[in-house]
Amino acid sequence: MTLVSDARSQTKTYLTTYLRNAQLTKDDDATQVSFAIIYANPDYRLTLEFYAPYDPVDLLYVIGTPNSTPLMDPVTQKPYGYEEHVPIEIVCIDKTGITGTKLRWKAEAELRYVTETYPTGSLRSLERMGDNDQNLGSTILYSAKYILNYRRDPT
Repeated sequence: MTLVSDARSQTKTYLTTYLRNAQLTKDDDATQVSFAIIYANPDYRLTLEFYAPYDPVDLLYVIGTPNSTPLMDPVTQKPYGYEEHVPIEIVCIDKTGITGTKLRWKAEAELRYVTETYPTGSLRSLERMGDNDQNLGSTILYSAKYILNYRRDPT
């Protein structure tokens, strides 16, 4: 029996491979920010990533639970592939030397670069869902939601 690989882990590997840290910079356009690629709904508050005592980040790419639709062979009635719709949310905050909205824009531009430059393997396209900024009192989370669409084989 062949196991279907997880679309979230494939997306994390894809982003880890192709995101260019040199393009993700503070407002001075020279100093690189620290970023991480994580799965949605960790068992702690997301803001803790930005204020962690060790290795705090400035930017997060958050991969949500995908919608997977099997592509069925009409003769065998077995899946020959899957249509994947993987939510990716870009999240950042204002910090010293970082304007959250500017960093979010750079992160969005980098995500578009990756999908436009490396669409093959499984043909990928990106769909923007909209902003999702949240005021948490003393902190504003600047975020934008995207859906990464692609088709892949069943392995």
